Amino acid sequence: MGKSTLGPAADALRGNTSHPVYLRTLCFIRDGDSVLLLRRRHPPNQGLYNPPGGKIEPLEDPLDACLREVHEETGLRLGGAALRAVVTVLTRATGAQWLLFVFAAERPSGSADPIATDEGDLRWVPLAEIPALPVVSDIPLMLPYLFTPQEGVVMGKIHCENDEADSMLDYEFRTR
Repeated sequence: MGKSTLGPAADALRGNTSHPVYLRTLCFIRDGDSVLLLRRRHPPNQGLYNPPGGKIEPLEDPLDACLREVHEETGLRLGGAALRAVVTVLTRATGAQWLLFVFAAERPSGSADPIATDEGDLRWVPLAEIPALPVVSDIPLMLPYLFTPQEGVVMGKIHCENDEADSMLDYEFRTR
């Protein structure tokens, strides 16, 4: 059987890959005009604000992973979340491919304040203030698509020099 012409993603699905593929979730939780962000204590992106999220474990689908990660990192139990974007991050230096499933959710009514964990400190940040914070560089690119009435999932591709999001070289987001 010859090499796939569909590229690294198809090869990865078949187990034929020479580069690492990482499956991750991010969840933007909104409370009014604010979003819950976590200031990361660990690499990658240490010291930067990012929404809760993390690895998709074996036998998990992206939504299950999203809900689990939100609970582990914040103590919040979401009833659900809407898939709003799928972003592929390609890294030049390592050849790694990160596939991010980006969700949006509302803060559960009557929920207690989120609790900080070893992952980082949590903060409700007004949407208008996010660009002024030290955030992972793809966050401002995604925000316009997350809390709009427009239906559908945004597809994005980001090229980075390495596994740190601040090494972004180029990006493209497509709504259709």
